[in-house]
Amino acid sequence: MKKLCLLTVFGFFAFTLAAQNVYLTKDAKINFNSSTPIEDIIAESNQATAVIDIEKNGVQFSVLTTSFKFRRALMEEHFNENYIESPKFPKATFKGKITSSMDWKSDKTTTVDVKGDLTMHGVTKEFTFQAQITPAKEKIAASATLKITPEQFNIAIPSAVREKIAKEVTLKIDASFVPYH
Repeated sequence: MKKLCLLTVFGFFAFTLAAQNVYLTKDAKINFNSSTPIEDIIAESNQATAVIDIEKNGVQFSVLTTSFKFRRALMEEHFNENYIESPKFPKATFKGKITSSMDWKSDKTTTVDVKGDLTMHGVTKEFTFQAQITPAKEKIAASATLKITPEQFNIAIPSAVREKIAKEVTLKIDASFVPYH
């Protein structure tokens, strides 16, 4: 099963992999935060796979939805079975481009614009957001925050729990990429 998952993840990345231009991580961290005055729903995955192609300014992420770990098992169960429907939609993906200028030879942190398609729960939506990137020869650090709503991805929230789930959910992404060899 693990080999099949890895093959699927690597099949997802349709980049022309030239070692000096492509950076990869298999343990990017994605934090999920839905905080309301009634309840904080917080989860984290440190199993996202991501690629940056510095020649094409391309960015891709893929995360298995079941990799998100919640503070309470019941929250995790509801997330996977009732909301994100992990058996039917096992992963979330992003494919996009860095649309602003980036000096990959600098070691200074640069805020860039990223534009692309986020696919989750069987729905694809275009998003533009800012990311902070710190390039280095042997490692690229990147972070970004993205705000989404369940409605954008056709995720139905029952009225009985609507007040416990934030209207806008925050996704925080942190990744440390190494050269792909």
